[in-house]
Amino acid sequence: MIPSILYFSPQLASWKAQLNTKLQTHGHTVEWLPIQQIKQSPALSLVLIAENDISAEDILLIPSRKTIVIVDEWSLEVSAKWINRGADNCFAHHDEHLISWLLSEFSKFALTRTRKTDDDVLQVIIDAIPAPIFFKDQHHIYRGCNTAFCEFIGRPRDEVVGHSVYDIAPKHLADIYYEADCELLAKGGTQRYEAEVRFCNGSLHEMEFNKAAFTNAGGQAIGQVGVMLEVTERNELIRKLDKATRTDPLTGMSNRREFNLTIQEALNEQKSSEQKLSLMTLDIDFFKQINDRFGHGGGDRTLQLIASWLQSQLHETDHAFRVGGEEFYILMRGKSIKSALGMAESLCKHMATTPFMINHKSIYITFSAGVIELTPNLPLDDALEMVDKALYEAKSNGRNCVCHVFQ
Repeated sequence: MIPSILYFSPQLASWKAQLNTKLQTHGHTVEWLPIQQIKQSPALSLVLIAENDISAEDILLIPSRKTIVIVDEWSLEVSAKWINRGADNCFAHHDEHLISWLLSEFSKFALTRTRKTDDDVLQVIIDAIPAPIFFKDQHHIYRGCNTAFCEFIGRPRDEVVGHSVYDIAPKHLADIYYEADCELLAKGGTQRYEAEVRFCNGSLHEMEFNKAAFTNAGGQAIGQVGVMLEVTERNELIRKLDKATRTDPLTGMSNRREFNLTIQEALNEQKSSEQKLSLMTLDIDFFKQINDRFGHGGGDRTLQLIASWLQSQLHETDHAFRVGGEEFYILMRGKSIKSALGMAESLCKHMATTPFMINHKSIYITFSAGVIELTPNLPLDDALEMVDKALYEAKSNGRNCVCHVFQ
């Protein structure tokens, strides 16, 4: 930061010339840069902002700058309010003490600073820890971090220390961190959560945050310390494992577990939206004969071809599941019993005329099906039992046909 630069808000434009003259009288040349919002100034910069120019977004960034709030009428209560929000000081217009304070700040930058943070024993210790570590004050401003933290997010320490999360992260992510910080400082103790972090190269990484609040002698929270752990690969593995438990390994279709989860979700949606919801259960006719003729390898290949064919015939709102050996469910959102029955009959007729190539031989396959319209007042177990009976009725009627449940 260049100490001779002062950023100022719109309402102070007409006043800066007078203030600048007084600073020059005491040997300080200042470059004045106008801003509409605090975020237009660099972190750690010196900012003069009129109270009436401060927006809700500005309040979050006040602690990350050396912010001086200028008020029309100064009082101890008003000054304390802004200092508690992270402002360095608060003055009234034309208060001569502001000149004195600015001269003091300029002088501090001219003096030799205390030894660098890198030479501090605590910094050396936390830099030796391979896990990313950071700590913030009660205004959510980073006051320190270790080398691993800087390497993790791809930013040098001077772009972290003294900055707010709103300086170093996109707003939608910074909002998540800020809300978590506020909760931790309000409740105290420890906190654990997962959130995405955007690195400097634009990539998103899933991180686990483990944080704890620290307090002063009076028990008041004055900051927090946190450790980060990247869990992107772990979570991706969990998602893959979860998907595997929901997927039939032979056909790649959703399995019965996925059906149980999906049907409950669809029924819950139906209660609020009142959309139509129907279910078809279908079973391949004479599948044992296919196994006997082509062996289990041929039977498996037949199921794969049927699954692929079914998927190609469905609408975007339909979802197919393999729930047994040669048994399939098709959940149809937005379809009444009439529409579902028409679709089932069309599939039945189409499959019967579609040749499937098994072991270089062309065969024709048929299925029997039952169809039911699901309603919120019909228990799912009862609905499944009823549609299964409709399927058995189709089998009894000579197969290669569809029966539906009358309610």
